[in-house]
Amino acid sequence: MENKLFISYRHENDEHRRSVRRLGELLRQAKIDVTLDQFFLEDHPGGPDQGWPKWSEDRANLSQCVLIIGSEGWFGAWNGKEPPGLGLGAATEADIIRQYLFDTKGDNSRVRLAFLNHVDESSIPPRLKGWHRFQPFLQDHELDQLIRWVAERLSLQNVESPSAQWPHAVPFQPDLANRSKKEWPAIVDLLAGRSRERILIFEGGIGMGKSELLRQAAVYARKLGICVAPLDFKQGGYPDVESILGQIGVEIGAHLPNFMGDGSNKTHLLRNDLRAARRPILLTFDTYEDVADDKPVASWLVQQLLREVETALSLCIILSGRRVPEIQGVPWKAVARRLSLGAITEPEPWEEWVAWRYPDFQHKHALRSLVLGVQGSPLEIKKICDNLARVE
Repeated sequence: MENKLFISYRHENDEHRRSVRRLGELLRQAKIDVTLDQFFLEDHPGGPDQGWPKWSEDRANLSQCVLIIGSEGWFGAWNGKEPPGLGLGAATEADIIRQYLFDTKGDNSRVRLAFLNHVDESSIPPRLKGWHRFQPFLQDHELDQLIRWVAERLSLQNVESPSAQWPHAVPFQPDLANRSKKEWPAIVDLLAGRSRERILIFEGGIGMGKSELLRQAAVYARKLGICVAPLDFKQGGYPDVESILGQIGVEIGAHLPNFMGDGSNKTHLLRNDLRAARRPILLTFDTYEDVADDKPVASWLVQQLLREVETALSLCIILSGRRVPEIQGVPWKAVARRLSLGAITEPEPWEEWVAWRYPDFQHKHALRSLVLGVQGSPLEIKKICDNLARVE
């Protein structure tokens, strides 16, 4: 048998193919020899000489480990319910696996299932329900468990998990009012590695506290020991990709050895270092609206850097602006979360904030009128309170 891991999946849509490839790349980072049709086609542009059906049959039959990517389409191929002419590769692989399970009387050391998205329990064929199912993108530590299983089956000694070593949350009081129910917990989960979504996008109008939220996130990240590179596009702060790369180098270059060396394509060097990093890295981008219409910068950010979060498990990104990138249809949709920031019109959060920030504040009686007068604008309320406190 070939000392390799073969990934069997059904070509259902582009997003599913990208998710499968992402898993394959992460397993490769762990120094596992992965056989995947997408990788094979890159190395052999004409495809296999013996044809894809024979290639699929041999990989399912000869590979020492087989990982089935569980999906409605693959299970449809197993059950023979796919339309004629579709899912032929998956059907061939399913037939080989079915025969293997029959021949071994269910003593199965080679085949396991992995789920990249939720699949209804009723869709899983009864014959496949008896073995452990890995969920590398849905549950913490599942990727590590999958890697350990493959390493054991392939007798690999020098396997390295691509997972980042995220820090535990520590006590921290953010200088914010009324962002403790959604926004701040999302940041805490992000920086503790507990969130599947490692891209946070904050959208809101002028004065809604977007920049302050990013500043507090950077302060907290540094307290956790996370590498932080904050960038603000305001008024042309970084007019081109080269200047963005330069600032990233200034902020966290010490942790990016290849990126800081010689090389013509700094973006590729940065992406390689981000994929290899085990220490968490936070990049923040504020005032996105100032580059939203700058096609080279916006395209680089959306199509290259944000997409890197899929395979660089130590990387997390927070982006904010009055305009933000659209997440529908982008490759990194599954790892992104978008939150809208509105005015804080209830006086109670501001009363708590003033009591914490200015214990001796003498204008507490006027706070409700102030909140009403500026229509709950965090920027205006904080500015006025700061001025009043200085006068006192």
